[in-house]
Amino acid sequence: MNKLKVSLLSLSILLLSGEAAASRYWPSTLVNWSLKLNNGVAYITSEEFASHCSYNRGQINMDGTEFNKAQFAYAMAAKAKNKNLNYVVDSDHTTCVITGLLEQDKN
Repeated sequence: MNKLKVSLLSLSILLLSGEAAASRYWPSTLVNWSLKLNNGVAYITSEEFASHCSYNRGQINMDGTEFNKAQFAYAMAAKAKNKNLNYVVDSDHTTCVITGLLEQDKN
């Protein structure tokens, strides 16, 4: 019986901690946006950026990880093809680190 309680408690903590950390979201699509690389950080800037993000921008930290290098390459390709851009940021921070990108065709 004691093992069951510990198991249920552990499962509850795991489920609740996942919900507490789930503050990432897809804000509205960027239609007019720019991409700049400055001192090891790639910035995507737009007046359409989520209002809680400082300086109307989000950043991709160019820390050498394959994921961030791929995100930067994806953003460059989307810009070269003149695509709209969807992005994922954390709603709890004003320095918005981009953790996902999706290009969209212009309407």
